Amino acid sequence: GVLIVLRPGAGDGFSIGHLAALGAAVTGALTSVIVRKIGQQERSVVLMLYPMVLTFFAMGAMMPFVYVPMTVLDLGMTAVMAFLGMLGALGIIAAYRTAPAVIVAPMQYSQIIWAALYGWLFFNETVDFYTAVGSAVIIASGIYIVLREGTPSVSQNRPVLENRSRMDTGTQPRISSWLKRFERPGDQA
Repeated sequence: GVLIVLRPGAGDGFSIGHLAALGAAVTGALTSVIVRKIGQQERSVVLMLYPMVLTFFAMGAMMPFVYVPMTVLDLGMTAVMAFLGMLGALGIIAAYRTAPAVIVAPMQYSQIIWAALYGWLFFNETVDFYTAVGSAVIIASGIYIVLREGTPSVSQNRPVLENRSRMDTGTQPRISSWLKRFERPGDQA
């Protein structure tokens, strides 16, 4: 689906943009594996801090060569973008903590669909045939993977061996179950 949307052979041929997209996909997959591996023991703040510090220093080193002063409006939009990026990163960390990577990763491909929708809404970009077909393939693949991985591997006739009731029923505030997703397992008081 992603290759249908990108169409690397169409138009200008293979460009630096295609290479950047491939690099982003590879490093994004590596990040997902790392978050899944160490995310159970480490706090969300720490998982977000180290990449941001590295990005700060890398971009700071390039800044003298490419910096152009920003307008106040651009600074405000950059602040909104940073805030939304932070919320997205927290969501991804919470998703990889609570669900298998094979379920979470296909959902990230929906970014292509959201980008096409936002481009249409805010920038008057049109969604062409290949983008629509590629998006349909991505959606169908994601649904198939979720259904395949969500199918129980044991018999339906097997008795329940553990209590499946919610642990946070009672007098605790409702937000507590949401906040637990951002704690390390050893941090409970």
